[in-house]
Amino acid sequence: MRVTQSMMARQYTKRVSGALNDLSYVNKQVGSGRKFFKGSENPAGAAKAYQLRRQASQADDYVSNLEEAQSTIQTKESAMTQVSKALEDVYTSLLGVMNGTKNTKDDKAIVAQQFRSVQETVVKDMNTKYGDKFLFGGSNVSEVPFILNGNSLTYRGVDVSGNTQYTWPDGTDKAGQREDSKVLLKQLSEDALYTDLGFGLEFKDGQVVSSSAYNTATAGINVLGYGTAENGLSNNVVVLIGQMATMLDNDCEPSKLDDYLTKFKELKQNVLNATTATGSDSMFLDYTQSRLEDLQDNLAEKTSNTEYIDSEEAIMNLNSVDYMYQALLKTGQNILSKSFIDFMS
Repeated sequence: MRVTQSMMARQYTKRVSGALNDLSYVNKQVGSGRKFFKGSENPAGAAKAYQLRRQASQADDYVSNLEEAQSTIQTKESAMTQVSKALEDVYTSLLGVMNGTKNTKDDKAIVAQQFRSVQETVVKDMNTKYGDKFLFGGSNVSEVPFILNGNSLTYRGVDVSGNTQYTWPDGTDKAGQREDSKVLLKQLSEDALYTDLGFGLEFKDGQVVSSSAYNTATAGINVLGYGTAENGLSNNVVVLIGQMATMLDNDCEPSKLDDYLTKFKELKQNVLNATTATGSDSMFLDYTQSRLEDLQDNLAEKTSNTEYIDSEEAIMNLNSVDYMYQALLKTGQNILSKSFIDFMS
């Protein structure tokens, strides 16, 4: 077959056009740093990049949930620390009454008033909010958990003494029905509210598997206590303080407070233990934060390796493609007319 000048020109133009497209592509790579710009250019790489971006988005959600949990638990710990300090003041005053340094009727009346003030202070601390959420109401973060009325204290509407029948309010599935407060208090003490921190969230029978998520709920009755002991003393430290205040208002003998002191020391220690446990939770969240930061760094590195090209490699590719393009132009000078080469240049 006879090869004409026009055939050579068309073939040459096609090759130069391809080289020019390659040159434009690698220039784009150098400018953007990306390996590819459409999924069709690298289907496997695009699929991997999508998966990595999805994982990175999940990791960002985990970090957001973690930061919320950290801020919440710090506020909880601060509130519980204040409660512990208030209980120490009660303990000091109670010892003063029992060892005789505050043993007059007037002294006892003053201490009783102090105790009632502490009751209100502790309840306010346990009704602490973070943002618009109550921190010690378990999974119910929208309603005030504790209400103090004289010596009576309710938690989410249930008397913490456990000695009464609870009547379900209107608007609930059990409206008007009565239920044993002890049973409800036990259920409320086990209340949970989970958040996903990347532990492999799982469900079983429609419920979150506890080991696969982090429980952000704190039931305030697990801190202050609930129920009534066999001797009639409250297992709730706020109510017990009220009982002691009543004894002092009645000018009781110090020896009558022995059982109260023993119970109070027990409940005070429970609050301290709960505060310490909250500190341990805070340390756990710090560890989880470190793990999630490592995960984010790892995903960012994998994403970079999948989607982005090394700058040195990109420049080398650019030089190589530019060299080939220039070589094509020079080759054309030997096979095409000068006017055509001038046009291509």
